[in-house]
Amino acid sequence: MRRPFRDRAARMAASIFFLVGTLAASRGALADVTKAQCIESDTNAQNERRAQHLRAARELLQTCSKPACPKLVRDDCTQRLNDLDSVTPTVVFAAKDAGGDDVVAVRVSMDGTPLASELAGAALQVDPGPHVFKFATDGASDVERKIVIHEGEKDRQERVVFSDLNASKGHGAGVAGAAGGARVEPSSSSGAWGGQKSAAVVIGGAGVAGIIVGSVLGALSFSAWSSSKSECSSTSCPNRTKALSDHDSATTDALVSDVGFIAGGALLAGGLVLYLTAPSSASTTSGGLRIVPSVGREGTGLRLEGRF
Repeated sequence: MRRPFRDRAARMAASIFFLVGTLAASRGALADVTKAQCIESDTNAQNERRAQHLRAARELLQTCSKPACPKLVRDDCTQRLNDLDSVTPTVVFAAKDAGGDDVVAVRVSMDGTPLASELAGAALQVDPGPHVFKFATDGASDVERKIVIHEGEKDRQERVVFSDLNASKGHGAGVAGAAGGARVEPSSSSGAWGGQKSAAVVIGGAGVAGIIVGSVLGALSFSAWSSSKSECSSTSCPNRTKALSDHDSATTDALVSDVGFIAGGALLAGGLVLYLTAPSSASTTSGGLRIVPSVGREGTGLRLEGRF
């Protein structure tokens, strides 16, 4: 009989201790702010508000707005807190790297005091007035901005660029340098031996080939003409058929030889002009005049082209 009585007594004592502890904790929670602290927080918040220290005033007003404060003080602090929220400026900072990509892991301080540990698109509450904001991220130099914030200004957009972050990746058309994010644009020329000089050599080579063909056919025409004359003298023509064939060959070879000489000369001259007028490695090819050889049904020649 004694053991059940002891068990019931132990359970009852444990329940009493738990109830007393809970009441003590509740009493401590309600008494975390004293009446004097509530009144002091209300007074100091008004002083901070007049000094344009709106963030500090907000913390004090949150303290005197707690349920533990007297109703008169609590109501006054709650009203002041609502009014303060409507005039406290907010800024949205957007950080970018050298290529224009967003940077989130950015530590922000205002006038030497930490303001945010990252920039994820949220608006930050700041005090009105001139401030020095400092932005820091790994792998880049710190960026400092001096900004004047106006009271009541909401969601002001400010862009911050870490010009030397990811610069070695070469975003965009140029190649970004390592010092200060400077970009070096590649030259528009492909080198001292450009495309125009290559075309000049090809065209000039075709001209030389045309002259060679004209020379060979000219020699063949002269040989055939000589054979035709020897086969038919002025008094007799013992091999008239062979003489007529040699005469036709001489005429055809002479015509093709003339075309070869004319076309070859034109192409050679055009190639020479193209080579001499080719831009150097330091010049650009965005505009200007050039001479281009032309070969068509109506004959050969040179054509002047302009590009601006």
